[in-house]
Amino acid sequence: MKSSIINSLHFDNENLPQNFKVRFEEYDYLAYPQVRVTIDGNPVGDTIDDNSYNNDGYRYHDIFHLTFAALLGWSPCTRSMLKRKRKSDIEIDRIEDGARATITEECISLMIFSRAKHKNFFQNINDIDSDLLLTIKEMTSPFEVATKTTEDWRSAIFEAYKMFSLLMKNKGGNVLFDTTNKIVKFEEIN
Repeated sequence: MKSSIINSLHFDNENLPQNFKVRFEEYDYLAYPQVRVTIDGNPVGDTIDDNSYNNDGYRYHDIFHLTFAALLGWSPCTRSMLKRKRKSDIEIDRIEDGARATITEECISLMIFSRAKHKNFFQNINDIDSDLLLTIKEMTSPFEVATKTTEDWRSAIFEAYKMFSLLMKNKGGNVLFDTTNKIVKFEEIN
């Protein structure tokens, strides 16, 4: 695995941004709520709904990907949404930013969400149990994020769910990401 040199090999337009603000706006155009995600007014991915019979808030799940990018330095989904895939290195693009890594992250997101629904959306960091974290570590072992500990994952999941809860409560908001200092911060939309 090339993980020790991965971050030094690509061009600036392939780096994840150091500081960025993402707006989550909830709309009720149809018979169910949807969320549009934008950066500087530009759409990031598609408008999302819960894709469920239940109004469970999964429409805000991109917060998980973005938080993983900011706090873990890993999110093939975020790289794809932000058009920051590392195309300058064929192997890194194929493996680290490719379909398998993206599907793995989406599976992790859904697995965590399914567990969180039964644990009050992880209002307490100790609600994130070690068997979940060990499964995530197993799933991500082929990728550059394998260097992150279960405690790194616990912290990232907890922060993501803090933001998720605030987005749900406020029916949207702005989230500021600082990848240098590993900070994620919520702001209400004015």
